[in-house]
Amino acid sequence: MKKMLLLSIGDMKNIQREPLLLFSLFGIFLLIAVIRFALPELHNTLLSYTSFPLQPHFRIIVSLALLMAPFMIGILYGFIILDERDEGVLLFYAVTPVTKTGYLFARILAPIIVTFLMSFAVVLLQGIVMWDFFTFLPIAVLFALQSPIVTMLLASLASNKVEGLALTKVVNLMLLAPLLHYLINHPLINITMLFPVYWPVKVFLESDSGSYWWNLFAGFLITLIWLVFLERLFRKRME
Repeated sequence: MKKMLLLSIGDMKNIQREPLLLFSLFGIFLLIAVIRFALPELHNTLLSYTSFPLQPHFRIIVSLALLMAPFMIGILYGFIILDERDEGVLLFYAVTPVTKTGYLFARILAPIIVTFLMSFAVVLLQGIVMWDFFTFLPIAVLFALQSPIVTMLLASLASNKVEGLALTKVVNLMLLAPLLHYLINHPLINITMLFPVYWPVKVFLESDSGSYWWNLFAGFLITLIWLVFLERLFRKRME
């Protein structure tokens, strides 16, 4: 626990040095403020001038906002790792009581905890869709497990921060998976189910349906497969 605390203090210093990383922490709350206050107004405006009601789509909009949390936190910790790799900090941790295994564990666990807390903050603040605490609890865990996937993707595939920045644009395309499935009604679009980020959105969208537990099981299974694969890739890259 003390080792985790020491790493967390170091993370805070890294975040303070990077305004972009700091903004990523608060960006999600700016987005929620827009959703809470601007979306109902936009719905009323659209109804005044068109016959298109936005309200039936509030849930997909909130679920995509929830998905932004693991992406932002995952990218944040991915850049922290790339920074530390550039500075040779990993070699330092390998000869300290933290150890290389402790470092890798902390770098996977920290984004999960932060994203889990942020998911609850987002769903509490959004104020436009109904939700239940006990139903949302496992969904928040599923959202949280997406952040180490993003972190390990960046840390495993990018050699430095420049490559990491370019890779971020590719990783962000995964955000489209649940949206495309929502918008397009075609059998081929089911390929988006292979992406782990699809499932927390799917479970949140259909949390009141009879397929809740099946969706949850499928989501955790797909996410676990990605986590195991990326953890091995991540560990190999760190050696």
